Amino acid sequence: MPEVSVRRKWRPPLWLLIAALVALLTALPLVGLVMARLADDQFLRETERSLIDQAAILAALHADALARAKAEDLPGNPLSDAARTRLAEDFHPVEPRLSLADAEIDPPAEAAEGPGGALHPDHERLAAPLSELAQSVQKTTLVGYRFTDSEGRVIASSGEGIGRSLAHLPEVSAALAGEVATRLRYRKPLETRDRIGSISRDTLFRVHVAHPVILGDRVVGAVQLSRTPDGLMDFLYRERAPLTGMLAGMAVVALLVGFVFWRTISAPIHALRDQSQEVARGARPAPEPLRHYGMRELAELGEGLLSMAASLSERSEAIGTYTQHVTHELKSPVTTIVGAAELLQMAGERLEPEQRSRLLAQIHAEGLRMDALLSRLRELARVRSFSGAESCDLQAGVKRMRSAFPELELSVSAPDGWRVALSEDELEIVLTQLLRNAAEHGAGKVALDVRPEAQSLILRDNGAGISPANAARLFDPFFTTRREAGGTGMGLAIVVAILERRGGRISLEDTAQGAAFRLYLPTELRGA
Repeated sequence: MPEVSVRRKWRPPLWLLIAALVALLTALPLVGLVMARLADDQFLRETERSLIDQAAILAALHADALARAKAEDLPGNPLSDAARTRLAEDFHPVEPRLSLADAEIDPPAEAAEGPGGALHPDHERLAAPLSELAQSVQKTTLVGYRFTDSEGRVIASSGEGIGRSLAHLPEVSAALAGEVATRLRYRKPLETRDRIGSISRDTLFRVHVAHPVILGDRVVGAVQLSRTPDGLMDFLYRERAPLTGMLAGMAVVALLVGFVFWRTISAPIHALRDQSQEVARGARPAPEPLRHYGMRELAELGEGLLSMAASLSERSEAIGTYTQHVTHELKSPVTTIVGAAELLQMAGERLEPEQRSRLLAQIHAEGLRMDALLSRLRELARVRSFSGAESCDLQAGVKRMRSAFPELELSVSAPDGWRVALSEDELEIVLTQLLRNAAEHGAGKVALDVRPEAQSLILRDNGAGISPANAARLFDPFFTTRREAGGTGMGLAIVVAILERRGGRISLEDTAQGAAFRLYLPTELRGA
């Protein structure tokens, strides 16, 4: 089979591209979920950090106002040990720690009835200014502010609830002990919330932060702040410009991925489909290799397709040539047989016995010639489909030939066990054809010389030799110099077919006496 070469260069295997695409498609939803969770936590912690910072400032302002008012008799709570330890450090930042994955969401923060009685004069004096401050700041920050005394009673607020108690809330209770506490709470009871209006989880809860108001070593009150975290839609609107650029970039990447897929898979597959359809229609000459195959598997497929097309084209041409030769070769004996038969039929008993015998002999001879020709054609078809062992022992094959051609003196210059790249049947056919030709041309001796360095072996005989005029056509099918003796001209054509099937060839060598043939077997010629 002829080999059609496709330019060799590294191409990613098809399974690698498919695996990468599957992994990418599988990872996209997971990446989306992870990014959404990270975004939610980021919004939550940004809100928590902002509330902690504001609470620290408001608590410091409240404590400073009380200190300037010299509220020494203001009732307060002792600091907890943990609060004392934290405040003893030069810097004691409070890091945000809420997470949607870990934090428990509490019910809405509802104020309870206060303990009763009048507020301390110092608190009562600051109530109005603090409420005005909270209401003014809320217009910008959208944060709810509530200030309590040491008992958790609301003394100032950006909204309602003054006089009511927040001491039952865990974050306020911790703040009244000197700790900074944060909690997540639902905005409304779950049974009353608007399900349609609360599709996004961001609208369901608020972040609550409580910070102690410390005067000296006493907790004289607390500041509670609450706010709904930014939602995803708010973020998208706020970041619409960079997000638009990112979406445009993703669209470009998608187009690039589509182009790569088309370039490496779709386009080569369509081109190979078109080429296979051309081959199926019997297009000649065979298609040319594609400029780009994309994937390694497609390049191998293309190479196989082109080799098959070239082989089919060559076989089709060979069949056409053989058909013409067979028609020509069979026409002569058929004409002779038909003519002789017509003479026998027309002349009948009037023919002399010698003439009748001569005509019958012609019919018999031409019939044998046709049988020999058809036998060689069947043999040629058989060798094209040989299968089996890829090599055989040369000495064993020559030994069988000695018994088949006892009139020839065969010699072999090769070590015992030397193997050639032919099956036993193929070697027998090759040697039979060459030895028969040698015997028919008067040879008595034939020598086989192995040439390992050239991956070949040479067969020499001492027969009549081959004239230069015949040497040019020696390997053409049906060419023979012994047509009158029943030669078919197919022997060497069969040898050529066998060697080409194994990737080898045969050539005529110059020699002073007889004929010499060199058999090239580049695929395998080795010792045992």
